[in-house]
Amino acid sequence: MMRFILVLALAASACAQPTKPSVLPDPGASRADSVIERSPRPSSGETADGTPAEATRPTVVTERAVALGETRVTIRVSERLGPDAAQGAVGLDALNLHDNEGTSVEAVLDVVGTRGGRVVELVHSGERNLSFRLGGDVFIADPNRIFTDAGRRRTLAALSRDVPAARAALEAFADTVLAVYTERRVSVVVTLHNNTPDNYSAASYAQGGEYARDAEAVTIHPGSDPDDFFFVTERALYDALARQGFNAVLQDNARATDDGSLSVWAAQRGIPYVNVEAEHGHRIQQAGMIDALAQVLGTRR
Repeated sequence: MMRFILVLALAASACAQPTKPSVLPDPGASRADSVIERSPRPSSGETADGTPAEATRPTVVTERAVALGETRVTIRVSERLGPDAAQGAVGLDALNLHDNEGTSVEAVLDVVGTRGGRVVELVHSGERNLSFRLGGDVFIADPNRIFTDAGRRRTLAALSRDVPAARAALEAFADTVLAVYTERRVSVVVTLHNNTPDNYSAASYAQGGEYARDAEAVTIHPGSDPDDFFFVTERALYDALARQGFNAVLQDNARATDDGSLSVWAAQRGIPYVNVEAEHGHRIQQAGMIDALAQVLGTRR
């Protein structure tokens, strides 16, 4: 039922630390819907009929050049079958929106390499924010602030300037990102982010913190690093992850500031959302968090 709700919500929306390299295509050589698929050659561990052996399943990488105004942005999808794929099991579906948060991508690919799953990421400049051209002007937006009209207005005003045409371009781009991410009809939206020390952490949502009003509950375990935490919109997921010893923040869905982030978009539609947040460079810690989340989500199916 939740998967059906997610598809309907997307349709309604359409109507209303390592740095990753840039792989922007030549704008004159590709269309907005151009697709490049890069699959590894069959390995020596494959069976006679070409079926990958258990330890040598390939990761298929597909890159789509999509339009943001007059600029092309690459959406990269990395997918790998898991060990239980033959029984109909599906791995984690994760989304990375900030191009400078490469630790999270490395961590999730570590987990996908074992469990199988799919990772969707934006690839453009190696920077956090998106820069795009429209009518000869340049606009800048945070790609995790474009999923509501209020968010699009805020991010454009803060980083460049807010004009209707730029908002419309961001809305169309956000719908495209969501369409690619939900192609496999995910039931829980999972995003991946990285932070820097003393900047943003679970403590930011605790009493007296900058974002305290946006949180319904906060768990920070003694001796843990508050930079590594889960941010969720559903109480059951919050409780399950906190019980396993992870730091966790439960968004106050009724009071959270509409900043255009995907957590707000999901909450407005009643869709479960989880952000796996970790400090830049905490690849092992973040991979452990992602693996634990995959186990928790597996029990919901």
